[in-house]
Amino acid sequence: MQTDRKWSDRKWYVILVQGILFWGYPTGLIGKSIELSPPGLHLPRFGSGTEVAIFLTTWTIAGAAFGAWMWHRRSTEAPVRETTADPS
Repeated sequence: MQTDRKWSDRKWYVILVQGILFWGYPTGLIGKSIELSPPGLHLPRFGSGTEVAIFLTTWTIAGAAFGAWMWHRRSTEAPVRETTADPS
C-alpha cells in the first residue's frame, strides 16, 4: 500500500513541478516576450488583470497536460533493469 501512495505522489510532483512550473509558465513567458517585441529581450508586460488570468489559466492547463503526458510516458516505458555483478 505504501508504494502505491509514493507512486501517486510522484505523479503529482511530475505534473505540478515539471509540467506547470518548469514547462508551462516558462513557455508562456517566452511566448509573451516574443509577442511583445521583435527582439523579445525584455520581460513581458501584461495590460490588465484579465490578461494575467487568461495567461495563468492557459499555461497552467497546458503545463498540467504536458506533465501528465510525461508521467504517463515514463510509467509505461519498460523498466530499466539494473545488473549488479556479484564478486563472490
